[in-house]
Amino acid sequence: MSDIVAQLEALAESPPEDSTTRLNLYNAAKKLIVATEDPFNTICRVNGSPMILTFCQVACDLKIFAQLAEANSPLCTESLAASSGADPAFLSRILRFLASNDLIRETGEDEFTANAVTRTLARPGFQAGIAHSFKAAMPCLQETPKFLAETNYANPTDVLHGPFQIAHKTDKPAYAWAMEQPQLMADFNLWMTEQHRGQRTWLDVFDFAQHVGDSTANTLLFVDVGGGIGQQCALLKKTHPRVPGRVVLQDQPFVLPNAIPVDGVEKQAFDLWVEQPLKGARIYYMRNILEDYPDEKAIMILKNTMLAMTSDSLLIIDEMIIPNRGASQRSTFQDMTMMTTLASAERTERQWDALLDGAGLAVRQKTAYNTATGESIIVTALT
Repeated sequence: MSDIVAQLEALAESPPEDSTTRLNLYNAAKKLIVATEDPFNTICRVNGSPMILTFCQVACDLKIFAQLAEANSPLCTESLAASSGADPAFLSRILRFLASNDLIRETGEDEFTANAVTRTLARPGFQAGIAHSFKAAMPCLQETPKFLAETNYANPTDVLHGPFQIAHKTDKPAYAWAMEQPQLMADFNLWMTEQHRGQRTWLDVFDFAQHVGDSTANTLLFVDVGGGIGQQCALLKKTHPRVPGRVVLQDQPFVLPNAIPVDGVEKQAFDLWVEQPLKGARIYYMRNILEDYPDEKAIMILKNTMLAMTSDSLLIIDEMIIPNRGASQRSTFQDMTMMTTLASAERTERQWDALLDGAGLAVRQKTAYNTATGESIIVTALT
């Protein structure tokens, strides 16, 4: 047994570089923790999870992760306190907590350095994710048990009445409220960008050029329905700069002024609940739109788009698909976030099949481009 422990410690000091091997080791280590964890450590981990997010936010505010990641040698508590202005006695408690949860590494009494987790949390995009989770999502989690009990544990579907509205004292849908919070939206957009930096996208699994091969400058090529600030339009123009045709970003009027400026991308104010005004596009595209709505409303959105489609049109749905069995932690975290903040849900593969069948769409392709999260494209056409 001592040999096994030594091998595990050696792997921890020098993990393999191959991403697949690392993922396999990570999953095996999780199983080992479940099998060997003492009950008191289990309850400590569960009870302490809100504290981890809380004091990660404090550490971000004090720039602890960034300072340790930038330093060439360990830093003492007094040094970190001097640069942040924090009380050394207070800061030593925070640092001990972070080290005990493996967020930083303790190298001596009141002396700390960065580990791999520290360097991850020092990145601005991940710090934005911590801020968004702490400020927007965590208050909703506080209200969730009481809300569910009062609604007899019905599946939340009302975007105007959920834990989010109670927590943030608003009668607006979450997205409308968020658009009035500039710092929160800045954090959210930075977090979304960071999550997808260097990751595969839908264009890695869909042959865009082949589908629109005979397009001209006047061809209505790509309509990004509810496309937010236009990240996917920008990605398309960057990936296929020589494919001629019109690329149109559609969203609500208060969203479009924040759109990324990209040459060749048109902007059009649009309402999901009316018939799609742009007819006969080669590709209509929806990313993370239908997850926000229950089936009956999602079908209304789909049918509004279908009214504009021709036999040459495709509708690409870019969403998370949760497997019917063996869902990943990241996908179920996302599903609970959708439930508590947006009164919506991520769908399983069976639920997606039922939704699209109910709308009358034929599925031409269904491919995951990020197997860790279940992010996938469903390519559909008129039947």
